Amino acid sequence: MKAKRIVEIEHFINNKNAVTLEELSKNFNVSINTIRRDINQLVKMDKVKKVYGGVESVNISHSSATDFNDRNIEHSEDKRHIGQLAAQKLEAGDVVYIDTGTTTMHILDYIDKALPLTVITNSLDVMNKAVQLENIDLFIIGEQFKKTTRSFIGVDRHSLLNKMNIQKAFMAATGINVPNGLSNSEVEENYIKQLVMKKSKQKYICVDSSKMNKSTLLTYAPLDIVHSIITNQPLPENIADFAEKNGIEVYY
Repeated sequence: MKAKRIVEIEHFINNKNAVTLEELSKNFNVSINTIRRDINQLVKMDKVKKVYGGVESVNISHSSATDFNDRNIEHSEDKRHIGQLAAQKLEAGDVVYIDTGTTTMHILDYIDKALPLTVITNSLDVMNKAVQLENIDLFIIGEQFKKTTRSFIGVDRHSLLNKMNIQKAFMAATGINVPNGLSNSEVEENYIKQLVMKKSKQKYICVDSSKMNKSTLLTYAPLDIVHSIITNQPLPENIADFAEKNGIEVYY
């Protein structure tokens, strides 16, 4: 029984790429301690590897520039349209956070060039676009550049971000579903996303349909605190029902 479960756990992790111990415990209906023992055995066999907050498939590639470029190519037209929709939510004088990501990076392409804004970001691509717009006051957060996500990380409790009052946050996510909310796979990014969600009055989630009903390693916010979801097609029925019950606006 145990041997069969360990094989099934390995397959589960490989299919998901990265999962939390809690997710494994719930899926296989065993205790966290049992899961830890099973994972330790898989680690010794070099079948999986432990990461902060969970466990990861050994088959995941962590190449830097290729990762971002590949993600940028996928659903590129949909992502540009989502960026265009998100840009319509910006108003003169807004203090906004624009998250790192291959969707949110398009938002500034579609704004009125004369629109006065304060933009806060850790995205290299957003920074490069913001500096070309005369009426944008730009604040950059993060001390270390991460090539995988083309973003700056290294924000702690003393960061300026903790003191900022953000009116609108335009956030990316690797996965979005009802039980796990908004998730991503980058540990360093997760803290930044959590902090931004706490500091923002209005929270816009910019995700294409390929992210729907998916969950990755780390949750950075529950779905019920979201103000709006901006996407490229109608939501899956379960997420649409949740959005309607919780007053979440949907744009596509």
